[in-house]
Order: sequence, then structure tokens, then C-alpha cells
Amino acid sequence: VVSIDWGKFGKYELVVAEDKSMEGNAMPKKPDDENNWRKATFKRALSEEELAIIGDGAGTEWDFAWTGGSFPVQFKADGYNHFKCEDFPAHAHWSMKDGKLFINWGEFGNFELTVNAAERTMEGGPVGGDWTTDWRKGKHVRNMLDNKVVEACEHH
Repeated sequence: VVSIDWGKFGKYELVVAEDKSMEGNAMPKKPDDENNWRKATFKRALSEEELAIIGDGAGTEWDFAWTGGSFPVQFKADGYNHFKCEDFPAHAHWSMKDGKLFINWGEFGNFELTVNAAERTMEGGPVGGDWTTDWRKGKHVRNMLDNKVVEACEHH
């Protein structure tokens, strides 16, 4: 049984089937409520690139470099895919599509990087930019720990 607590969106219990699908209901279970059901179908396994970013489930920290130096960044697996950088703070998010990592870094721009999962590195640059002169590179530092602390975000 998988128990899910989505805060203001409710609590749920789902049973995982052999085909990785899940069926269950909102809690408390109300057998007379015909709308009190939930189903989930297994879509696909995570890619090696996604696993490199997600780490053990809480996200990862990387050393992020550009022509001006390097600094730590975090790719959070917090349900919103927050991208966090103490040196250049902004409300930012990351996403992945077709093996490419995208960072929407607010006022600092949008970036596209290719993740090398085996070497735990990444490289790329600004979307639409000249990566020969305006490049970004990253190297995995550590998997983050899930300390059960949810950071407040006024945007969500």
C-alpha cells in the first residue's frame, strides 16, 4: 500500500499491482461516494539522466561552472522540480525532455544541458546562445538527504 499526503489536496491510499498500476481511494475511505477512487497507470521507467538528477529521491547538488567561476546548485525532487542556487537566488525550476535538462532560472535566463549519467556531468549553455563562449558545465557533488523538511514557496 502506498500512502500519499498531498497536503491541501488530500490523503490517499493506493495498492500497487504486479503491472505497477495503482488503485485506491481518498482517505478516509467513503464506500458510498462513487467519486472516491483514484487510479494510476505506470507510464515508463525513469531514464539514467533523470536518475542522475533525482539521486536517491530528494534531489542532487552539483558544482555548476561558467566563464565567471563555479558555485553549488541543487536540483530538488520536491514535486515542483525547484532549482536552487544560494549565490544567484531566483524562483527557478528544472525539467527534462528527451535526455536534455532544462533550467528556467528566472531573471538569470533559460539553459539547456546534456547530462552524462555515467560520468555524472553535464554541459550546455543558454537556450539560443553561443555555447562556445557562453557555456555551462556541471559535476555531481552529492545526493541530497530527504530530511522531511518542505521549504515554503509562495509561488505554489
